Amino acid sequence: MRTHEQRDLTARLSALAEAPAPPPALDASAVIARGRVRLRRRRQALIGVVAGSTAAVLAGVLLLRPAGGPPAPAVPAPTAPSSVTPSPTVAPTPAAATGPLSTEVRFGWLPQWLAHPAVGYANSDGRSVATAATTVAVLNAVPDLKLQLLRDTDESPAPGTHTATAPSVAGREARWLVTDGSGTTIGLHWMTGSGRWAELRATVWLGSKIQDDLLRVAADVRFGGSDVPFPVRPTGVPAGLRLRTAEVHRPTKDSEPKWSAILSYTVDDKWLSVTIQPDGFGTFADGRTDGGTPVCRVEKGVRLCANGTAARAPSVQAAGGLAGLLERFDVLGADEASWAR
Repeated sequence: MRTHEQRDLTARLSALAEAPAPPPALDASAVIARGRVRLRRRRQALIGVVAGSTAAVLAGVLLLRPAGGPPAPAVPAPTAPSSVTPSPTVAPTPAAATGPLSTEVRFGWLPQWLAHPAVGYANSDGRSVATAATTVAVLNAVPDLKLQLLRDTDESPAPGTHTATAPSVAGREARWLVTDGSGTTIGLHWMTGSGRWAELRATVWLGSKIQDDLLRVAADVRFGGSDVPFPVRPTGVPAGLRLRTAEVHRPTKDSEPKWSAILSYTVDDKWLSVTIQPDGFGTFADGRTDGGTPVCRVEKGVRLCANGTAARAPSVQAAGGLAGLLERFDVLGADEASWAR
C-alpha cells in the first residue's frame, strides 16, 4: 500500500475509532466498496461504521455524479416496481465460532444496480454497520449502501439534515433523511422491532426508483446478534487493551486483496491498531503520523501489522512489545473458508 493511501485509510479509521457518535453518514459510518480508491471514499464519508467510533465500518452520502460535475440525471423508473427483476437475496455469511467481530444487522435483498456486491462489517462501541458495494458503475459512479443500527431509541438526525415522512417499513414508522440545504433525500430511517432506529444510506440517488429500492432493502434487513467470520482470533491479549473497533472490508477490484481487516484498541488514552490482510499486497498499517514504524508478522499467507502510540504502554511491553503482541493472535488463514472453524 502506498504511503498516501495508508494515511488516507488511517484518517478514516481514526475518525471511526475516536468519534463519539456516528457522523451523518464507518463511517466511520463507516460503512457501507470498490478498490482502494472506492474504499477510501466510503471510509472518509463514513463506518460512521459503525458505532460511535465506527461512525464508521463505515459516513456521509455522496450524490451520484461525474467528478466535479452537476448532479446526475435521474434514471427513469420502471412503469411499475414489479417490472424490475430483483437481484437474488444475499446469503448470510456463515457464523464464526468466537471472534472479535459481531454484528446486529445483515442485508437481505439487494437491488440490481448493486451488482455482485461485496459486503463488509464493522462494530465499534456497540454500533453495528454493514456496507455493500460494487465496482459496476452507474452513470460514471460506483454505488454503495451503508446500513447501521443506531444505539439510541430516539437518535436525532446528524447536523445539516432533517427528516420527512416516509412509507412505513414492516408496519413501523419510517422517515426520509433529507439535507437541509438542497432538500435532497439521502437515506432512510425506520423503527425496528427492538425500539431502536436503523439507518440506510446510498451513494447513488436517482429519484423515486431508489426510494422504492431502499424501502425494499430496509424491509428485508435481518436483525439479531451474530458473529462475523474473521481472519484471526485474539488469544491472551493484555487485559489493559480495550477493543474499540473491529472491521472487515472486502474491496472489489481484482488488483486489491479480496479482504482486509483491522482491530483498534485503546489503553491509557493511547491507541494501537492491528491490521490484517493477505500477504503480497505490501504493508497494510494504520498510517497515523504518530503511530511509529509498524511491526509485522506473516503466517498462513496472512500479514498482520501493529503500530500505535500505545506501543510502549506497560501492558504492551509486558506482552513482549508489538512483536510479542502479534504472537497472541491465532491466524486462521487467507482463505475465508477457514475463518468459520
